[in-house]
Amino acid sequence: DKTTCSIVFNGNKNLSEEIKKEHKLSCERANLYKNYYTYLYGLPMKLKDPGTNINSSVKEMTFKGKDYLVIQVTYDEAVGSDIWQFYFNPETYAMEVYQFFKGEDKTTGEYILLADEVEVNGIKMPKDRAWYYNKDDGFLGTDMLLKN
Repeated sequence: DKTTCSIVFNGNKNLSEEIKKEHKLSCERANLYKNYYTYLYGLPMKLKDPGTNINSSVKEMTFKGKDYLVIQVTYDEAVGSDIWQFYFNPETYAMEVYQFFKGEDKTTGEYILLADEVEVNGIKMPKDRAWYYNKDDGFLGTDMLLKN
């Protein structure tokens, strides 16, 4: 329901303030992640949104041993402050990686590797999205789209 928010943790709807604080559970945080994942699942089409500034030069780069065409994207202050890079396969032009930095410091932020595809309502989407820290390649986790 877009007009209300309810939080359930391990099946429990009546959460103590301690549990909410410990697990950072709030409607504000849930909404932030809803918007963030809407953005991620909308890529690369979301790059046409207002406030998105695409660098006009396309770089040829190697990332994790594979060659890519890379575009850099910044955002108007009202939209966001991270610097993103989007990596496209030079043969198929499929987006295979995205990466963001907190400003110019390349040791901040994360990179996300996309693998496989699943079709959802006629739209091809990344099936698996593996997250890593830029600074040490530390693995964060994988989002997986499962089709029922």
